[in-house]
Amino acid sequence: MKVGMFTYGMADRLTGIGRYTVELTRALRRVEPTLEVVLLNPYPASPLPWYREFETYDVPHLAKAPLAATLGNLELRLAADRLKLDVLHDPCGIAPFVAPRGRHARVVTVHDAIPVIDPSVQPPFTRAVFKTLIPAARWTADAIITISQSAAHDLEHHLRLPREKLHVTLNGVAPPVARSEQDVRAVLDALDLDEPYFLYVGALDPRKNLQRVLEAFAAVEREQPSARLVIVGGARWQATPIVERAKGMRNVRLTGFVSDADLAALYQGATALVFPSLYEGFGLPILEAMTYGTPVITSSVSSMPEVAGDAALLVNPLDVEALVNAMRSLLTQTALRAELSRRGCERATLFTWEQTARQTLEVYASVLNRRH
Repeated sequence: MKVGMFTYGMADRLTGIGRYTVELTRALRRVEPTLEVVLLNPYPASPLPWYREFETYDVPHLAKAPLAATLGNLELRLAADRLKLDVLHDPCGIAPFVAPRGRHARVVTVHDAIPVIDPSVQPPFTRAVFKTLIPAARWTADAIITISQSAAHDLEHHLRLPREKLHVTLNGVAPPVARSEQDVRAVLDALDLDEPYFLYVGALDPRKNLQRVLEAFAAVEREQPSARLVIVGGARWQATPIVERAKGMRNVRLTGFVSDADLAALYQGATALVFPSLYEGFGLPILEAMTYGTPVITSSVSSMPEVAGDAALLVNPLDVEALVNAMRSLLTQTALRAELSRRGCERATLFTWEQTARQTLEVYASVLNRRH
């Protein structure tokens, strides 16, 4: 079987969708070594070493969002024919499949339904795709993968995507990269950071609920002046108010993107991950923190209870006082931190990229069987 992966949005820095794609392709090769994977790459000059791990086919015209959604329909169809692909997989949720069908099957991963549930927090291009190409996927795609039961429900309910075409393949999580105490200390010193600190990992945008995180931390800081908050991630759509408020707080650190090694150190040293997002298709930082034994505070809505199970403190993301109480508890209660650390480590073992890859291979096989 030969599969082409369209890698739009994966130029240099990997966000959640990029991480999903990288880990999935690597796991597909581990699980099925005979599988041929070709990366349909809009970024020939990308420094990501991942592009050197697989065969690539350059589609530089598709580096810009409007072209990826329009010209991409024809260019990807032609690429699939030239490469003699069995499956063309778009893991980034664009579904550029309007061009006439070829001999290959077409699969798209749609990670969430955010642009229709709360359009105000998404840029215009993303909203346009969700109004056009994603609803059309009920006809243009052979299968639609999503990453949680919660997301599948939302895609069916809000976009009327047929349940028989929706396949849930839960994300996995990579094993932890253990860092020595000296390594952790070196990273903290570089950030002028002392323990204890809370950690947030993800994009800076309104959906992530960072304004309430900052409000809650301000209350905690008044009680515990030694507490810190570290925010890791890049600024996204409508992030300016978040960034300005964070910069005005003495004990908040904005790191931007960090290396995987530094992120491992930050997870390892944190008192807790604070991730009370308003909506997630999955919420990968929850599992990443758990692999390091780091306690987690997350939301009681959307996919997050599905991912966290009973291994995290779940709070109403709109209730700042509930968030304050959870942060206060983890600062002061050693036994609670230890219990959540134990549960989190156990919970994380249930999610592997190999499992994701096997389920994805089943989707490929099922659509090829139907087409043949």
